Amino acid sequence: MTTGSNTAVIAVTTKGLKLAKLINTEIPSKLYYPEKLGGNFTTVADCFTEIFSNYNSIIAVMAQGIVTRMIAPHVKSKYTDPAVVTCDEVGRFAISTLSGHEGGANILAHLVSSITGAQPVITTATEANRIHILGIGCRRGTGKDTVINAVKSACAEAHITLDSIRMMSSAWLKKDEAGIIEAAQELELYLRFIPESYYKNDNYCFTAYDAPMKHFGIPGVAEPSAVLAGVNAELILKRKIYGDVTIAIAREVLAGGK
Repeated sequence: MTTGSNTAVIAVTTKGLKLAKLINTEIPSKLYYPEKLGGNFTTVADCFTEIFSNYNSIIAVMAQGIVTRMIAPHVKSKYTDPAVVTCDEVGRFAISTLSGHEGGANILAHLVSSITGAQPVITTATEANRIHILGIGCRRGTGKDTVINAVKSACAEAHITLDSIRMMSSAWLKKDEAGIIEAAQELELYLRFIPESYYKNDNYCFTAYDAPMKHFGIPGVAEPSAVLAGVNAELILKRKIYGDVTIAIAREVLAGGK
């Protein structure tokens, strides 16, 4: 699993550097940017030659086409190549570009999305064919086993299986919630945290619940998280309380979906 250790973050423009610095503040990493911006490399090609063989993961803030051309001469095997994630410079997408499954780029893309608010772009067939998003919240300090039991109960109630879940999703304020993080790891589910501003966007008409409105100023955690993390997602299981855990499940309605 990619955790951010031994990671390079590279940008080539002023705007891209701003996003790269944001990522760099939350993921332990080495920042690379061109000398013309006061940085540490002359050409993009030379930089990729250096970092490709020296880092386990690379986050490139630039056009996908540039990344494809830069890494092409160095690609050898999905079992040994570094994880590569590409971000557009405004943070709209985090694209798993190389070594998605074996190298951990899929996980890294979700980690980057939790920092920038980007949509993680995963094209690995196994993951792409999953169409359910599980939104989750919990009382502070809830244990992993309690979360796992709640997830399994919610899936049973929604008449879906765990292997149909594309990701678990929660609010930014749960980014350090060990029970949710450890449960996602044990269940082998991707985990995405949604930024605060998304919940406060008046264009979304989420059902407002008293507790989250009172404590966090947002309508809810489970239902908005399930819908916001998906693409054209609709709730199939509205917010349910399982002890100290709240869960909602959404299904994505897609052109190539089931």
